[in-house]
Amino acid sequence: MLLKMKLFTKLINIVVGNWRNLTGYTSDEQKRRLDICNKCEHKMKYMGSYICDQCGCILKSKASVDSEKCLMNKW
Repeated sequence: MLLKMKLFTKLINIVVGNWRNLTGYTSDEQKRRLDICNKCEHKMKYMGSYICDQCGCILKSKASVDSEKCLMNKW
């Protein structure tokens, strides 16, 4: 049951992050996180977006969700 809840939460975070990315949402926390990501060696460009080569997430989307964490513990 706990695994199902974690997967559901992750799915919701992906949807929220992508929605915010598509609608142009920005916050001070997202900007702070993206500043860190922009200096990271794991940032890579893929199909027009920047992603993390460790977790595969779209950086702008993941950084916009407060409950998300960097896999490399950078934020």
